[in-house]
Amino acid sequence: MAFSDLREWIEQLEAAGELRRIKARVDWNEEIGAIVRRVFDLKERGPALLFEHIKDYEQGRCRRLFTASMGNYARIAMMLGLPRETPVREIILTVRSRVQTPVPPVVVPRGPIKENVLRGSDVRILDFPVPKWHPKDGGRYVNTFCGIVTRDPEEGWLNVGLYRGMVVGQRTISNALLAGKHWGIIYHKYRVRGEPMPVAVFYGCDPVLPFAACAPHQIRAGEYEIAGGLRGAPVELVRCETSDLLVPAAAEIVFEGVVPPDPESYREEGPFGEVTGYYAGISTRRPVIEVQCITHRNDPIYQGTLEGGPINEDHRCSSISMSALAWEALERNGIPGVRDVFCPPVGFATSIRVQINKRYQGHARQVAACLWGLNALTNYKLVTVVDDDVDIHDPDAMEWALCYHVDPREDIVVFPGCPGSPLDPSTDPEYQDPVKYGGGLWNRCLIDATRTWRWGPRPEWDGKRFPPLIELRPEVARLVRERWAEYGLPGPGA
Repeated sequence: MAFSDLREWIEQLEAAGELRRIKARVDWNEEIGAIVRRVFDLKERGPALLFEHIKDYEQGRCRRLFTASMGNYARIAMMLGLPRETPVREIILTVRSRVQTPVPPVVVPRGPIKENVLRGSDVRILDFPVPKWHPKDGGRYVNTFCGIVTRDPEEGWLNVGLYRGMVVGQRTISNALLAGKHWGIIYHKYRVRGEPMPVAVFYGCDPVLPFAACAPHQIRAGEYEIAGGLRGAPVELVRCETSDLLVPAAAEIVFEGVVPPDPESYREEGPFGEVTGYYAGISTRRPVIEVQCITHRNDPIYQGTLEGGPINEDHRCSSISMSALAWEALERNGIPGVRDVFCPPVGFATSIRVQINKRYQGHARQVAACLWGLNALTNYKLVTVVDDDVDIHDPDAMEWALCYHVDPREDIVVFPGCPGSPLDPSTDPEYQDPVKYGGGLWNRCLIDATRTWRWGPRPEWDGKRFPPLIELRPEVARLVRERWAEYGLPGPGA
């Protein structure tokens, strides 16, 4: 199902009982963040939130803030038009299938985003209820769940990414603009030319757009095309007022501006409570977006999200998108026998589990080598591979495989000196310098939790390579299922 805009998405969430309207007066300064943190801690039971009474914004240009819309898997299924009870594996397979058939966007002459066009002294970022999310954040972070649009000046392709940005003035946002990210690559080209980089930031739209923006898909298509594939219909776009960039026609808010090439324009950014659950970095001078124009709908809804651990909506989104990306890459690169792939939501795809029908000794190492060769540089630090009778979505089954299939000396492999996330607090701070290393530096790890083939078949194991698994005889299992109600025991029977 394709949602026409954020408002239709909110209506659907409310109809499904997945939304709570917060009518009590709340403070943008840490209180909103604290509320969202407790809601995320409810995990699958936590609702999406629409704050309708925010201190200092009761009568302002923008009165409402929407967040946590993809804080559980049920709502990600809804985003894709699937039943809320769809299993995680089926959600992953749906995303994997749809991104392979991208749908080009269409450019329309006008849209609701053009209902209000602000220039000059009317451009004020803090007319919108941007929270100070965490106590030790360096400031109010406006770019947390949005789409940042840039265009390659040489090849002309559009990039839509999701990167953090902190308000440092009524018209200025300081950004975590890293060289290895797409907009960092584009920015480098503008700097070589000595030209400012045009940029547009949109907030509030069909939820597939930020979902597509936060994953490094491997197919040769832009994020608007991928979003079109996910929603099964083209994304409608309009041209910006100040550049040739394109933004969603039904977005709630758009900031248009430029990133100057001169380092003298850089402003302090950070620290920030990041996806790891820890504060990232110190205050550092970074490139800025100088906002020149704001467009917004009548009575706009600002959208943002709380980062931090153990689970937030970014974690849920990356769990699905990075699982789909990895599964597709493994099969595309000829890795046989892949049965299931899952990145647990804790860890922002730092950890990944792969279920295989094992064909040969070393099969698990081949899986890890393939994943570590992808351009998803800040993902898949920890790779765990299991046999096809281990449910990778069941923590107890995974723990069982780790306990009884792993010889630490033989089955844990460390691959040092890899590119990785500069946000990971478990790594040496020396290796977290993105200026020096272009990102971070990781020691990656494979845990081969498949049954070993290091020894041959044995007669006491029924001629197999591993002791036989304890299983019920099929006829006894069937008998028990059929008589379950007769036993008077709780739970399902036949």
